[in-house]
Amino acid sequence: MKRNFFCLLIITSALLALSCASVKNAGGLKPVYITNSKKINLLSPSACSVNVDEVQLLTGSFGETSFSLISYTQIDENTISLALMNDFGTDMGSLFYDGNTASFDSAYFPQNLPAEYILADIQNAYYDAEKLSAIYSASHLIFESEPLQGTRRIYDGKKLIEEITISQSSILIKNFLRGYSYTLETAH
Repeated sequence: MKRNFFCLLIITSALLALSCASVKNAGGLKPVYITNSKKINLLSPSACSVNVDEVQLLTGSFGETSFSLISYTQIDENTISLALMNDFGTDMGSLFYDGNTASFDSAYFPQNLPAEYILADIQNAYYDAEKLSAIYSASHLIFESEPLQGTRRIYDGKKLIEEITISQSSILIKNFLRGYSYTLETAH
């Protein structure tokens, strides 16, 4: 049963990768507003400090709304790619980034949710801390990384904007300014 489910995930991921040919936001990446007035630009995938190729459970909440999806996640120095599906393996959306083009296509999430904002959270969790610190510093924000505690934080002055907690099997992202949180957890 697990083997059949994994095969279904691989086939679905391959189909989603092919569907990325109709990419939104082609040609110019949007800046990401970390606060209402301070923004950053996404880093290239080459700034990634790990390789991820696994099935993850993606759970989250925004205000009163909560969600739970399965994500086939691939992150490396060339791309970020997430194929989102429900418990039955039905396509719920896809996220793709190659350094030049970003796309997020999902009928499940609001159509006005830019790919760049989701990608910024993923970069905050997986990318090299020194490179992240440099882009935040250039925008007069503070990026702190405490590897021994498994935490990363983004501040505007003394105000905590976002906190990322990293363990061996999960990543918890809490954005206090925007009022959302989600967890990426290795599926077993």
